[in-house]
Amino acid sequence: MREFNIDEFFKEIDEKQQEVNERAYKLFRGNGRKTRVRPRDEDEQRCLDIICREKWMRAVEEGKIRYINDREMDYFVD
Repeated sequence: MREFNIDEFFKEIDEKQQEVNERAYKLFRGNGRKTRVRPRDEDEQRCLDIICREKWMRAVEEGKIRYINDREMDYFVD
């Protein structure tokens, strides 16, 4: 059985605490992008809807979207 001194144990924890916290922060943060914490403004949402609709219509015109039936479709990505 391994014996240890409690003072050495806490000293080791203090030395490694910063490294562990940084690893945990990177792990939970993901790809580095911040998550959105406030809801979108009405104008911002309206603008994003328009942009999304235009991209969809452009994809339909370019033939990237093929309708299989009323509820299914294929979206071809380059």
